[in-house]
Amino acid sequence: MLEERERAYKEGLGERLESRIPGGERVQALAVCQVGAAPWMQTVPMVAGIVVLLVSLFAGSLPGWVGIAGALLVVAGIAMMMRVPRRLLARTNRAVHVFAMPRSQKGEFAEPLVTVPLGDLRDYESGAAEIGGERLWPNYGSGLEREALAAVLRRPG
Repeated sequence: MLEERERAYKEGLGERLESRIPGGERVQALAVCQVGAAPWMQTVPMVAGIVVLLVSLFAGSLPGWVGIAGALLVVAGIAMMMRVPRRLLARTNRAVHVFAMPRSQKGEFAEPLVTVPLGDLRDYESGAAEIGGERLWPNYGSGLEREALAAVLRRPG
């Protein structure tokens, strides 16, 4: 079920990209990535906040502000995760194009930030990929996105 929903989402993204892909190229694979630190590092404030919140609930001797601080850490972690820039990598028959993901589901894609010809792709195995001076990670560390990123960055031949 998750894979079907992911496939439908990617088909919609591909349709929205058609006007931004150069003539004569067709989209073969898509991957959603996030810029910056590893996805697990973005969850640290949220997990720390949950731990502090739970400790304050079960340890009655702690002052009330400890629980509030834990709740604020959780909210800060969620806000931080929502602000992470995302990129859509589109592999065509000639190149890999990197687009900034619009914040809105209805937003239009701008021109590609970076275009890398297939012949210039570096070997990619797992983890982050360095493209256009940005460190790109599979979105939220998802297994589906790891596979999608590997498919987009696979060297020809």
